[in-house]
Amino acid sequence: MNREEILEIANETGIQAERQYNIIDFASRIAEAERKLMQAKIETLYAMYEVAVKQRDYLMDQQRAQVEAMRGRIQ
Repeated sequence: MNREEILEIANETGIQAERQYNIIDFASRIAEAERKLMQAKIETLYAMYEVAVKQRDYLMDQQRAQVEAMRGRIQ
Protein backbone atom coordinates (compact mmCIF):
# COMPACT_ATOMS: atom_id res chain seq x y z
CA MET A 1 0.00 0.00 0.00
CA ASN A 2 1.47 3.34 -0.96
CA ARG A 3 1.10 6.78 0.63
CA GLU A 4 -1.65 7.92 -1.73
CA GLU A 5 -3.77 4.84 -1.07
CA ILE A 6 -3.45 5.36 2.68
CA LEU A 7 -4.44 9.01 2.35
CA GLU A 8 -7.42 8.07 0.19
CA ILE A 9 -8.65 5.58 2.76
CA ALA A 10 -8.10 8.13 5.53
CA ASN A 11 -10.10 10.74 3.60
CA GLU A 12 -12.90 8.26 2.88
CA THR A 13 -13.19 7.40 6.56
CA GLY A 14 -13.12 11.05 7.60
CA ILE A 15 -9.83 10.99 9.44
CA GLN A 16 -8.44 14.47 10.09
CA ALA A 17 -5.26 15.63 8.36
CA GLU A 18 -3.05 15.51 11.47
CA ARG A 19 -4.12 11.94 12.15
CA GLN A 20 -3.47 10.96 8.52
CA TYR A 21 0.24 11.43 9.01
CA ASN A 22 0.18 9.22 12.11
CA ILE A 23 -1.59 6.56 10.07
CA ILE A 24 0.97 6.89 7.27
CA ASP A 25 3.81 6.56 9.79
CA PHE A 26 2.13 3.51 11.33
CA ALA A 27 1.51 1.91 7.94
CA SER A 28 5.11 2.59 6.92
CA ARG A 29 6.38 0.86 10.04
CA ILE A 30 4.17 -2.15 9.39
CA ALA A 31 5.36 -2.33 5.77
CA GLU A 32 9.00 -2.15 6.88
CA ALA A 33 8.45 -4.94 9.40
CA GLU A 34 6.82 -7.06 6.68
CA ARG A 35 9.75 -6.42 4.34
CA LYS A 36 12.24 -7.48 7.04
CA LEU A 37 10.24 -10.64 7.75
CA MET A 38 10.09 -11.49 4.05
CA GLN A 39 13.83 -10.89 3.68
CA ALA A 40 14.50 -13.23 6.61
CA LYS A 41 12.35 -15.91 4.97
CA ILE A 42 14.19 -15.47 1.68
CA GLU A 43 17.55 -15.83 3.43
CA THR A 44 16.34 -18.99 5.19
CA LEU A 45 15.17 -20.49 1.90
CA TYR A 46 18.50 -19.67 0.28
CA ALA A 47 20.40 -21.34 3.12
CA MET A 48 18.21 -24.43 2.74
CA TYR A 49 18.88 -24.42 -1.01
CA GLU A 50 22.64 -24.31 -0.41
CA VAL A 51 22.43 -27.30 1.96
CA ALA A 52 20.32 -29.26 -0.54
CA VAL A 53 22.81 -28.55 -3.35
CA LYS A 54 25.73 -29.75 -1.23
CA GLN A 55 23.86 -32.92 -0.29
CA ARG A 56 22.95 -33.54 -3.93
CA ASP A 57 26.55 -33.12 -5.04
CA TYR A 58 27.79 -35.44 -2.29
CA LEU A 59 25.27 -38.15 -3.22
CA MET A 60 26.07 -37.83 -6.92
CA ASP A 61 29.79 -38.22 -6.16
CA GLN A 62 29.04 -41.36 -4.17
CA GLN A 63 26.90 -42.74 -6.98
CA ARG A 64 29.62 -41.97 -9.54
CA ALA A 65 32.18 -43.81 -7.41
CA GLN A 66 29.87 -46.84 -7.10
CA VAL A 67 29.32 -46.96 -10.86
CA GLU A 68 33.07 -46.76 -11.49
CA ALA A 69 33.67 -49.54 -8.96
CA MET A 70 31.04 -51.72 -10.64
CA ARG A 71 32.58 -51.09 -14.06
CA GLY A 72 35.94 -52.19 -12.70
CA ARG A 73 34.50 -55.47 -11.44
CA ILE A 74 32.73 -56.22 -14.73
CA GLN A 75 35.82 -55.89 -16.89
